[in-house]
Amino acid sequence: MEEKQVHKGRIILLISLIVIVFVAFALKLMQYQIVNAEEYKEMAQGNYTSVQSIDAARGEILDRYGRPLAVNQVSYDIMINEAYLPADMKNTVIERIILLMEQEGQTWIDTLPISTTEPFTFLTETDSQKTQIEKLKTDNKINLDATADVTLNNLLDKYDLLEYNCASCGYVYQGDISTEKDDYVCPECGAAKSQFTLADRTMARKIAGVRYQMEVYGSNASNPYTFSKDIPIDVVVKIREYSQQMPGVEIKETTSRRYVDGTLAPHAVGVVGSINAEEYEAENAQILEQIKEEHPDWTEEQINELYQEQKYGYNDIIGKSGLEYAMEDELRGERGKKRITTDAQGNVLSTEIIKQAVPGNTIVTTLDKDLQRAALEGCAEFLEMAKKTYSPEEGGSADRISVVAQDVKTGEILAMVNYPTYDLSDYYTKYSELSSDPLHPLINYCTQGIYMPGSIYKPVVGIGALASGVIDGDTLIDCKQIYQTGTDYNPRCLGLHGPINIQYALMVSCNYFFYEAGTRQGIDNIVKYSEQLGLGVESGIELSEATGHVSCPEYYESVREGQVGGTWTYGNVLQSSIGQLDNAYTPLQMANYVATLANDGTRMRSHLVKSVESYNLEETISVTEPEVLNQVEADQEAFDQVREGMVRCSRDTTRGSARYYFGDYPIDVAAKTGTPQASGGDLDATFIAYAPAYDPEIAVAVVVENGYSGQRGAPIAKAIFNEYFGLNEETETQQQNTDGQLIP
Repeated sequence: MEEKQVHKGRIILLISLIVIVFVAFALKLMQYQIVNAEEYKEMAQGNYTSVQSIDAARGEILDRYGRPLAVNQVSYDIMINEAYLPADMKNTVIERIILLMEQEGQTWIDTLPISTTEPFTFLTETDSQKTQIEKLKTDNKINLDATADVTLNNLLDKYDLLEYNCASCGYVYQGDISTEKDDYVCPECGAAKSQFTLADRTMARKIAGVRYQMEVYGSNASNPYTFSKDIPIDVVVKIREYSQQMPGVEIKETTSRRYVDGTLAPHAVGVVGSINAEEYEAENAQILEQIKEEHPDWTEEQINELYQEQKYGYNDIIGKSGLEYAMEDELRGERGKKRITTDAQGNVLSTEIIKQAVPGNTIVTTLDKDLQRAALEGCAEFLEMAKKTYSPEEGGSADRISVVAQDVKTGEILAMVNYPTYDLSDYYTKYSELSSDPLHPLINYCTQGIYMPGSIYKPVVGIGALASGVIDGDTLIDCKQIYQTGTDYNPRCLGLHGPINIQYALMVSCNYFFYEAGTRQGIDNIVKYSEQLGLGVESGIELSEATGHVSCPEYYESVREGQVGGTWTYGNVLQSSIGQLDNAYTPLQMANYVATLANDGTRMRSHLVKSVESYNLEETISVTEPEVLNQVEADQEAFDQVREGMVRCSRDTTRGSARYYFGDYPIDVAAKTGTPQASGGDLDATFIAYAPAYDPEIAVAVVVENGYSGQRGAPIAKAIFNEYFGLNEETETQQQNTDGQLIP
């Protein structure tokens, strides 16, 4: 009985185990067929999923009234998407797209630093190319002494592009035949190894250039490679027509920069271009460092995830100069992501947007396009007139002009013009021509040019003397023309003015008066007020700027160390007091300086960005508030005295050095002319002014290289004032004063 029960129990246990096994199989089958049916179906069909980035539209750049300066336009790029490109067809597809591009007269991206035709040589025009060659050899384990020919062969072999032809039958040997044994023979005709010759490598070099670029860029199934940018629509049509013969070649609709009135403000707006190797390393290192600083408690995985989203790619567009460069972080935007699922044949099964791209912010500048145009036309008209009117020695050879207009109360730059100018739209197509132009139109001389101020510096010395109490408004200094120093150096004034006060001295630009005013206060005080008024110090503008230098013993002796006459002397104080010697400033600093005079000593930060708006202008991200940089240590009387002298400079119809342009002007203008002797002996023309004189709004600084006479900048400033105040007058272009005296 007991034995039967035990037997029965075993049967029940066995049946239970069998049931459990069947239930387990049933559950697993249910998981395969119902729960994870789609997943296993994709696996069975060989489906592939990749995540690709979506480019963000770059923010636009507008003038202060919302008028476009740099905007986006629809363009088309050719992409090579390895998610759809069979590995064994890579070289074939690249060759086909190259042939089509050559047929259509189009170019493509190729930075391989080896010439494209035989005899192959390294491209070493720039330091960047030299660095690239070294990196190319190092990365590919090529001897650093290898020639371009040897280096290219290594690349061709790497990319399966190296071929040798049998001279007897034409058989093609793929690879480096030198690795074969000496007794190797052609498998087709039995010809000896010596009968094989290297195939034509011209097309192979072109394909290798693309393969190299793809490799540098990090092209893969998740990271499509940009083969060519901004191609014409007729080429787009042809590529789409032959798409079946070129799997993986796609047309991507994107945006490219269009510069509206590209000649108006090219230096302020700037250009964009493909990121280079140095920028790639520097910008990405900065992004990574910033992420680490902002998230000190994050793991390496979290940091890397955000870094991959924010980092630049090898073919990304980046600001190269001007506001395009300075405001890169705002203009750039944030890339999006999409998931693409394809089957084993490369057919797209689905596309899903994981993260929407966020367009960059729009920059509203402080510039006024109308003032820009008025200044530009004023420069062109003046130079045309000067060439017709003056001899080459007296201003007829004037060739370059820099103009800056600044809002007195806010520091906003209303106009910034370098003449001759260039068109932003031609930057790349005419780069060689522009970069070799002796007038260097690509340089922003308003922020980078350093010029001796000449007599426009005299208000600095006047403010310093008045503030320190060595003179007042009633102080008379007797101009005897020759300033006696008791040494061999006795400088002259251009006139014999007799006893005059500061107002009269500014009106006629009396050197003698300012020799004495400079002597009484001393060089240290002059330096102090130069810097407080904005000379020799940064203006605060968003662009890169030179700072120039104030003439002083420290600077003088540092640049003349070990030279004869390298010790500061009393005569240097005199030269410094009239804006000569080592005084040298940018036109932007000159504009900031005259705006500070107009603002009774309150120096504002110069700026080009009025506000940052969302791409569609629906939201204001930030507004640039006026910022006071410093207050000049002088009382109101000092500024009033200098103002009256500058008004007399423009109003006095007998002696004012700017009287021919502003003597009967409907608005009071405070002005000062300067004629500094530049290096080489040529005379430049400098001019500063602000208006209305007794309730200032706008300040202007003009530098005319080889202008000969300080008043030559006045018609350009007048053209700006006419536009600003709505006077709509034609720019007057009159000759210098009729008595033939050189106006300082």
